[in-house]
Amino acid sequence: MRKVTALCKGASFAALAAAGIAPAHAETRGYVISWFGTATYVKDFKSSCPQNKNGGGAEWMIRDLMSIGYSKAEATKLAEGGEVSGPLRDKLSMRAVVNGKNVSIYNYPDAVPDPDIETVSGKFAYGFDLGGKNEAHKFIDPETGEKVDNQLWRAIGCTASFRAEPPAMPFPEEVSWNAMVETSPGFAIMITAEDFSKDGKVSITLNRVTQHLERDAAGNIMSSASYALDPSPKSHNVLEGELKNGVITITPKDIYLQAEMPFYPEIALRNAHMRMKLKPDGQLEGYWGGYFSRERFSYMITSRPGHGGDSIGIYHAVKKMADASPDPQTGQNEEISSTWRIEAVPAYLSTLDGKIVANAVLPAHPPAQVASADSTK
Repeated sequence: MRKVTALCKGASFAALAAAGIAPAHAETRGYVISWFGTATYVKDFKSSCPQNKNGGGAEWMIRDLMSIGYSKAEATKLAEGGEVSGPLRDKLSMRAVVNGKNVSIYNYPDAVPDPDIETVSGKFAYGFDLGGKNEAHKFIDPETGEKVDNQLWRAIGCTASFRAEPPAMPFPEEVSWNAMVETSPGFAIMITAEDFSKDGKVSITLNRVTQHLERDAAGNIMSSASYALDPSPKSHNVLEGELKNGVITITPKDIYLQAEMPFYPEIALRNAHMRMKLKPDGQLEGYWGGYFSRERFSYMITSRPGHGGDSIGIYHAVKKMADASPDPQTGQNEEISSTWRIEAVPAYLSTLDGKIVANAVLPAHPPAQVASADSTK
């Protein structure tokens, strides 16, 4: 006991929690992530995207047809008449030329001219100040009022398939996320605090679990299910944080979580920031921010072109808006500031041998029970 006491005095709260030595009376709550996707802000679309230039499928189909030699009248007739199929669609998708040969525009997006889609010119976006030096590029977070770096939203926010307001997810990620959670291991969050009813230091641990997530009868990710933590250190992250007024923030740190196709193959954020609310129903809700690989994001878009957006236009917009980690030879920035919406439901978490290390927190105000038909007395 003396050794543990001495260690507690000299070690951080996060280090103690990671070592399995929680302070006396500490509580650890478990969660699994039920939603991870691009943070969207669509309340001021008209002022953010005043040109409404990007349009829908017909508009960019017309532009693509014109790029291979059709007149505007011919292209309009083909696109609006639904006649772009078979050989003509193949010709459009193979119009990139590399070494004198026609190749897929989705495999070689740099070999296709930039269609210059409209990007966000409004002032609001969710996020964090990641230390970006270009003040003109910063947004204002609608919740905190702070300046934030979120060039990913600037690049994609005028695209129709990303104009989703929670509880709706952006369509390109909704499809792939729901496919992944049905078949691939989920992500766990453990939060340890001495007293969740008071402000103070907390420790946050991120991990994979060994199973895919379970759904309830309504099709939502099930609350209070049990999962075993993956013992591999690859996706193990320990973060120091603070709980204040029911909101958890962290000391910025790089994080890594191995993911699976058809979603992003990894969730890797450099200089990661977090802001997560402890909700009365026991769930977590908030935002993660950090620098994300532009190529990882672009691959999500170009590998699944049928997502309701201009894949090539988004690729070039993200490339232009990337604002960190320049390539030493080309000068092209390889990372882009980003913000992601995260939701998580309570879960019991255990080691592989069945030892419970985090409990599912019950709602502060459980839903009222419905009286049965014969409970009239």
